[in-house]
Amino acid sequence: MGENHSAGDSGTDGRVNRRRFLGASGAALTALATGVGTATASFGSGVTTEDYTIESWDGTQLEATLYTPDASEPQPAVLMTHGWGAFRESPLTAPKAKFHAKNGYNVLTYDSRGFGSSQGTVGLDGPNEIKDARRLVDWLANRPEVALDATDDPKVGMDGVSYAGGIQLSAAAADDRIDAVAPRITWNDLQYSLAPNGVIKIGWLSILLGLGGISSNLIGPDTNIDPRLYDWYEQALETNDLPPGILEANESRSFPYFEDYDTPTFLVQGWDDSLFKPIEAVRTYRALQDRGVESRLAFYEGGHAPEEITVPFDQRGHMNGLVNTWFDRHLRGERTDIAQSNTYLKQREEFRAEEQFPPDDTEVVTYDLGTADANGDDRIEQWSWWYDSNVTYTWDVRDRAEWYGTPQIDLSLDVHGPEARIFVNMLRNGDPINGIGEAYRIEGSGVSRISFEFPTLQRFVSPSDTLGLQIEVSSPYYLNSRESDGVTVRPGESSVSLPQRPR
Repeated sequence: MGENHSAGDSGTDGRVNRRRFLGASGAALTALATGVGTATASFGSGVTTEDYTIESWDGTQLEATLYTPDASEPQPAVLMTHGWGAFRESPLTAPKAKFHAKNGYNVLTYDSRGFGSSQGTVGLDGPNEIKDARRLVDWLANRPEVALDATDDPKVGMDGVSYAGGIQLSAAAADDRIDAVAPRITWNDLQYSLAPNGVIKIGWLSILLGLGGISSNLIGPDTNIDPRLYDWYEQALETNDLPPGILEANESRSFPYFEDYDTPTFLVQGWDDSLFKPIEAVRTYRALQDRGVESRLAFYEGGHAPEEITVPFDQRGHMNGLVNTWFDRHLRGERTDIAQSNTYLKQREEFRAEEQFPPDDTEVVTYDLGTADANGDDRIEQWSWWYDSNVTYTWDVRDRAEWYGTPQIDLSLDVHGPEARIFVNMLRNGDPINGIGEAYRIEGSGVSRISFEFPTLQRFVSPSDTLGLQIEVSSPYYLNSRESDGVTVRPGESSVSLPQRPR
């Protein structure tokens, strides 16, 4: 994706100065990005590793590690890389590789182009990274340890989190030799991920560029990231909008725009994820089901959120076991399978397997804002002596039930000023259910009716509980409007439609 340019200290070329940007990103990111390579090693259960430098399609040197089980005949393979700003020995990659290897799979992990010890320019899982993945499939096809479907066609699946999830979907769309994938906590549509409903998620954009820039050159002053990403970031800050260039780039890297995708796919998503919200996996799953592609879905406690750090080992082990079973089915041809939906129930601290998502006993219950108790004035403004910046509408829960699925929000708003940006969260007993909630941008003044999906959720409730809908006009996680004079909510014309099950 172009040459690797570096901006001068003065920043006079118009780009965000990367030396200053990386310094401002914080030393905490450094600890996440740095690490050391691995030497040849041996693990329990007869697993050995060996490091390789693999020349990619354009001569770029990719650093990789092959985990080999002790087997008397060739075995299927799993191809893995890492999350954005990380490396192949990172704690969300290496343990999964060891797990698959101990279960009899050859596993090739690699530092993605421009990250870790690999050469090249980071291109955000673009065309170069797709060709890298295909080259690595070629490499596996020529290894004596790896079982084949046909000449130059290895039995191979892909696993990995976040950035490593995105490349799975892109590579599988481009290469039919990939037999199954297990993308974890990744995106459906990058446009939605970075600017949901037109509102820029500035907190995550800053973290990603900072972390990626640091780790792409092991905390050096200049990075191997495509400089256009910094240009787009600067334009977004200046205009409060995403530039056209990034819109085109996002489309080419997003599942809704992949044609003829038919690879069996097991989607794993975190309930607490604020970068790739739970609804992203649901949207990919819906599309796969509509296309008739074999697919499964699972939710666990974690994602791009602090909760990921504290996910218990048994929960991680359960998810790894499901992925391994998925590969047994599609790479070994075993008659095993996993449930259609596997959901971690946070209140009960256990998994539940179901044969349908959403379950067939789910019904949609509508809550009208006009019947709710309002805490605050219907008019909210970002800067005002007279009005608050948020209002909350609350209903009493009448029955024992389970909220499970993707809510629909329908609002009627009187927009004061040329535009408005609102931030919505759903509450149980006053506490947010899904992290940073949802955002929406409204163009034009006057009365507007908007309708959008709220990120997928799950909670058990009782008659002593309350359901709340909080609407705000400012958020620390997004770029707020610079032109809005606020909005007035019209409760009598607004509602929440909530998927609900009896219990």
